[in-house]
Amino acid sequence: MIEERTCIRVDGLSYSVVSDAVAEEIQIELLINGDLLKRVSLSPSGIREFVVGHLLSEGYIGELEEIAAMHIEGRRANVTLRNAGMQNRKGHAEKTEWFAVSRDGIFRSMHMLLDSDAHRITGGFHRAGVFCEDGTAWMAEDIGRHNAMDKAIGHCLLERIDLSRVLVLMTSRISSGLALKCSRARIPILASRGAPTSLAIEIADAAGTTLIGFVRGERMNIYTHPERIADLTLTTK
Repeated sequence: MIEERTCIRVDGLSYSVVSDAVAEEIQIELLINGDLLKRVSLSPSGIREFVVGHLLSEGYIGELEEIAAMHIEGRRANVTLRNAGMQNRKGHAEKTEWFAVSRDGIFRSMHMLLDSDAHRITGGFHRAGVFCEDGTAWMAEDIGRHNAMDKAIGHCLLERIDLSRVLVLMTSRISSGLALKCSRARIPILASRGAPTSLAIEIADAAGTTLIGFVRGERMNIYTHPERIADLTLTTK
């Protein structure tokens, strides 16, 4: 995921030729039933997880069992779906089931998410983390924030982890696209170190998703469905 490239480093009036660590980027072809769906630029790890997660989060499948076969060779991923005539369900958003976490659980999870050697070395990766009820966690890294989310979702599908009972954290801003991916995957809580957009907030609110931004230290902004934060007591004046 990391490559070395030569560059000229300028520091004030001086400069030198150095080797710099950069994030590796490749392009893969994603095919459904033999037809090219799209070409995707991403980091070269977790390709299987990305493909599965992308198909779910973009509405091409509703569950893992709809995939009859998947063949990944080189930079081509060919997926056979059981329903060859399936239409993309981009507008579909599921209501999320009940699931809650504590404030401290979110802060601790964000601390774990930010512990990334790849980002420290290159500064070129986004990260998505899946945190489960039993304390287990899994991190996905990619040059694209949407790709990182897809890898996290795909991992859960492949490992039979119930997406309706996980907390997903991101290092990036939360766009409408990320909010839609979470709603299609029925992820109940999405939090990020970054800011959400207005449309992301509207989508999360309609889908029943708890959307949290600016998780930094012991602070955060809860934009939708605060009742999912178990130890948060709201008072009205």
